[in-house]
Amino acid sequence: MKKITFTLIAILGLNLINAQNKSKEEVLELMAEDTCECIAEKKISPKDSMEDKQMALGLCLISSYNEHKSKSRYFSKQKSTNFEKIGEEVGMVMATICVDDFMSIFSTEELIDIVDDDDEMSFGDTEESDLSIEVELVSMNNDAISYIQTKDDFNKSHIFLITQEFEGYELLKKASFGKAFRVSFKEAEFFDLSEKQYIVKKVITKIEEL
Repeated sequence: MKKITFTLIAILGLNLINAQNKSKEEVLELMAEDTCECIAEKKISPKDSMEDKQMALGLCLISSYNEHKSKSRYFSKQKSTNFEKIGEEVGMVMATICVDDFMSIFSTEELIDIVDDDDEMSFGDTEESDLSIEVELVSMNNDAISYIQTKDDFNKSHIFLITQEFEGYELLKKASFGKAFRVSFKEAEFFDLSEKQYIVKKVITKIEEL
């Protein structure tokens, strides 16, 4: 009897692991497929207002997200949900699945407005949208992706990845170790092989000596 019980527990545990074994991209595709079907079922009309169309799409997305988020550790471990970002990512996948249905809902003018809104959110003034912090430069590391290590006034360590040329990069030299800087950065997701999930990292966009 005990052997049967242990076997059942092992099977249930394995099924739980497999249930959360999907990648972020696989879950986004599932949500895109669901949203495409949901749009067709709701029979959204081109004559509906923009607000009604966005509301219907949002409800379809939220319903699918709640159904599939537990299938990927990337989504299930997130403390908060950015539906705006998820909506953008799902929308890109939908464009390859049900673009005709999507195009039939929105007029040309509405699609232009949507694209313009996305451009404003994604490519606005980087100095205003970037985060910043005052730190002391501790070390530099030149690996496949270079990075600098710093510490703040509370002696907390901060690592900033270097993925492109940025303003003030010439200040990063050994002679600057121990000096104070204001580092501007953005947050980006990178896949961590050891964690087997996407991790948010700080990417440096500007550095100024204080």
